[in-house]
Amino acid sequence: MPSPQHDSLLQLFRDRPRLAVDILRDLLGVELPATPPVCLQNARTSHEIDADLVIVLGTPQTPAHAIVVEIQQDKSKAPRQLARNAAALWLQLGCDVTTLVICPDRAIAAHYAQPIDSGLTGYRLQAQVLETDNIPAITDYSESAPEIRSLREIMTPTAWPAYNPVAREHYGRGFEDGQTIGRAEGIAEGRVEGRADGKAEEAARLLLLVLAARGLDVSDDTTARITTCTNLAQLETWATRAATAETLQDLFNEPNGQPH
Repeated sequence: MPSPQHDSLLQLFRDRPRLAVDILRDLLGVELPATPPVCLQNARTSHEIDADLVIVLGTPQTPAHAIVVEIQQDKSKAPRQLARNAAALWLQLGCDVTTLVICPDRAIAAHYAQPIDSGLTGYRLQAQVLETDNIPAITDYSESAPEIRSLREIMTPTAWPAYNPVAREHYGRGFEDGQTIGRAEGIAEGRVEGRADGKAEEAARLLLLVLAARGLDVSDDTTARITTCTNLAQLETWATRAATAETLQDLFNEPNGQPH
């Protein structure tokens, strides 16, 4: 089952497909054609393609380049499948294909950064891999691209909320004061003390991170509701909704409109 971090990263690219182009060009030095719109394709319409997301530069009638986006938090996907996806997409669209793998973990990134032998003589795929260290540190959040900022913050395992730049911006610069940070650490530690399920704690942290990155005003009551929840399935449901929720009420409302 995809984690809240996986879903949040994937939703970031779905909402802003241009982000994949910017990462490849500006961060990884990949040359891409200068084409107008970026079109999203359903990556699972074909049995040969099993990818998280496919982004196409150009128009549906004249595709110029395709980008396969994969969010990998472990080594569960066989590298050869990445090569198969690229080959199948090339046959389907008739244009060049680049595979972009997003890995929050350095060891996983190194695994997918190796040249992939497809099994077909002469065809080896070199995926473009982005991990946290590839993303330049952002110190001036008022001038940086919000997409890159959100990407870095979701990928970076930081202590919530004292050392998280998004949290500092959202809750005020008082977090930069050493005494305030100490108090915040005490509050955070007190809230998670005694929690038996570490996965629930991580899901709660990521949920708060996504809410802050999206600029939603999280009250103390809402923060307490999230951090004291030990139901992992509920936290993952909230995290999935957080990627698109316009208000906090959307986060907690069930499909029938009734609050949970």
